[in-house]
Amino acid sequence: MNVAICDDEKIWQSELIDNLNEYKKMRKIDIFIQCFSDGESCCEAPNDKYDIIFMDYQMENSNGIETARKIRKTNSDSIIIFVSAYPQVAMDTFEVKTFRFLSKPIDKAKLFKAIDDYLKEFDVDSFLIFKTHEKTIRIKMSEIIYAEAQRNHTIIHTEKEDFEILKNLKAVEKMLPKDRFFRCHNAYITSLYHVKKHSNTEVCFDDNSVAYISRSMLTKFKKAFHEFIKKHDLGEIK
Repeated sequence: MNVAICDDEKIWQSELIDNLNEYKKMRKIDIFIQCFSDGESCCEAPNDKYDIIFMDYQMENSNGIETARKIRKTNSDSIIIFVSAYPQVAMDTFEVKTFRFLSKPIDKAKLFKAIDDYLKEFDVDSFLIFKTHEKTIRIKMSEIIYAEAQRNHTIIHTEKEDFEILKNLKAVEKMLPKDRFFRCHNAYITSLYHVKKHSNTEVCFDDNSVAYISRSMLTKFKKAFHEFIKKHDLGEIK
């Protein structure tokens, strides 16, 4: 596993390296670490080779959110875990598809759980197989933003492109894990992982696309999203 640490304070770099080395020995896996002291150098590096990028929220010469935005323009595959001494900024990191938010000083148990969850979530079992009109395709579950009913078929909207598959929305819903996806409307299933914000009628995703929330599902959606935020240590919903 290739890991990047982007933090301008050596003390936090060292703490994270020590924890990652402990995790490496405990799980008996290879972890290769590279450190950057500012966002610019991290952006200039071939950052798409990293499985995980640990990003400090506030650095002396660069902002973690802006750095992550630049990375996301060319790299949608690496997961980003924000680390910060300011837990109140956790929700701001949603717009750059943050996998986890960890407060400084880092809780080792939460760090290890975040890596465990990454390894579990992004393994080969996270692919779904669908048939379209022309071919059979494999879609990475983490790349699904939302699914939309289209008569007896379903449009799967992903980070890269949209696919019309030969299943109705109810059948697709049964294939998706309920802790990560939610049926918020008769015509829409949302990926909670990609939700940037929501109102009482709409869900806005991290690619700025929009799905609708039905009035009857609003309370349940809010509860599901709250539980997702809590599970992923991304702070409280205001």
